Amino acid sequence: MNQSFLDKVQTTIEQNKLFSIANDEVLVGVSGGADSMVLLDTLRQLGCKVAIAHCNFKLRGLESDGDQTFVEEYAQKYHIPIHICSFETATVAKEQKISIEMAARNLRYDWFEILCQLHGYTCIAIAHNQNDSIETFFINLLRSAGLRGLQGIPIRNGKVVRPLLYVTRKEIEAFANMQKICFRTDSSNLTNDYVRNKIRNIILPELQQIAPNCTRSITTSMNYLQSSFALYQEHISLLRDKCCKQTDKGLEIDEQELVCQTESQTLLFEILHTYGFNTDTISQIYDVLNQQSGKTFESATHKAIHDRNTLYIVEKEESIVEPVMISVPCGSYNLAGKTITLSIEEKDSCSLCKEKTVAMLDYESISFPITLRIWKQGDVFVPFGMKGKKKISDFLINEKVPLIQKQSVVVLESNGQIAWVVGMRISQDFAITERTKKILVVKLT
Repeated sequence: MNQSFLDKVQTTIEQNKLFSIANDEVLVGVSGGADSMVLLDTLRQLGCKVAIAHCNFKLRGLESDGDQTFVEEYAQKYHIPIHICSFETATVAKEQKISIEMAARNLRYDWFEILCQLHGYTCIAIAHNQNDSIETFFINLLRSAGLRGLQGIPIRNGKVVRPLLYVTRKEIEAFANMQKICFRTDSSNLTNDYVRNKIRNIILPELQQIAPNCTRSITTSMNYLQSSFALYQEHISLLRDKCCKQTDKGLEIDEQELVCQTESQTLLFEILHTYGFNTDTISQIYDVLNQQSGKTFESATHKAIHDRNTLYIVEKEESIVEPVMISVPCGSYNLAGKTITLSIEEKDSCSLCKEKTVAMLDYESISFPITLRIWKQGDVFVPFGMKGKKKISDFLINEKVPLIQKQSVVVLESNGQIAWVVGMRISQDFAITERTKKILVVKLT
C-alpha cells in the first residue's frame, strides 16, 4: 500500500473538512478511467462508506457500454452499491443548443443531486486532480473568465467534493500501477478535438519543457488568486450594496451609482455573471448605461432591461400567458398576477369612482364574451378624454411605465376593441354617458 498517497488524500479530506471518513456516506462519480478508479479505490482503502454513480453518455458506442460493464464488475467484486444511468447526451445537447460537454456535465450533476436526495448521501466525490485544475485555469484564461475563473477548480462546491485535487495525474497513475488498479482509457482523451485535450496534450507538455516545475508554480499562483479573490469579494459586496436593490420582481441596478464606482465595468461583470451573462454581453450592457432606454439583453435564464437609468435583472418567463375569456359580467378572474372582479351596477344608485384600479364602463357598449390578455404591439385604443386613437406602446411611454412592467400590462378587450388598459386608463368609446343606464364595474385587486 502506498501510504504516502493515501495519507495525502486523507489529509486533504480532513484539513478541508470535505466529509467524515468514519461516518458519512459518499457518492463517488466513477467513469471507469484512471482518476475515478483511483479515487474509488482510495476511499475504499481509507474505510469510507461509498456508493458508485456511473453515467453512460452513449457517445462512444461499444466503448461506453464496456465502461459500464467494467464499473459494474468492480462494484460486484467489492460489494459496493451502484447506480447506473444512460443519457441521450447528443440529443439533449442539440435540443438545448449547448455543447456536448456542457450537456454531459448538466445531466451528470443533476442526476447526482437526485441520488443524494433519494438515498441520503452526504456528498458527491469527483475525481478532478491538480492537472485538471490547471487545465481549467488555461481554459478560463482563454474565455476571459476574470479573477474568479483563474482560481482553477474549487475543492468544494456545495455537495461536490474533490479529494484528489492536490495530487497530480502522474501521482495517480503511479498509485494505480503500484496497487494494480485496473481502469479503462477513454479514446476521446487521446485526440485533440477539444480545447481541454489540446491544453493537456500540447500546451502543458511544452510548458514543462520550458519550466519542469510549472505544475507546482501554477498551482501556487492559483492558491494566491484564491486568497486574493476572497478579499476582492468582500469589497465587491460592499459596492454591490451601494448600487443594487433586490425587489420581488428581481434585481434593480442604479446605473448612475454604478458608473460612479471605480472600475465600474468590473463591478458590473461581478454582478451579472451570476445571472448567466457572458463577458461579451456584459460589455454590450455596459456600453448602453445612462443612454437611451429600451435595450434588452438575455442570458440563458435572465433578461437585463435598460430603462431610465435603471438596469432591471429579471428571470425569463417560462410560459406564454394565455388570454382569459369572460362570458358573464360577474366573478373574479386572474391573469399575469392580476385579479379582476366584475359586477353590474345601476347608474342611478352607483357612486362614480376615479381610482385607476376601478374601470366604470357603459354596460350597453360591452359585448360578451370579453377578453383579458397581455397587450401586444399594434394595439390601439382611444384614451378617456381624447377623440383620436393612440397606440398602447406610445401611451405606455407617455405614462412612463418602466420596461420591466410593460411586459405584464393587461388589457380588457370587447369585440376586438380595447375597453381598458387595466389599472391605467379606460377607452373613451366605452365611457359612461348621459344615456348610460347600467355600469359594468371592473376592479383590479
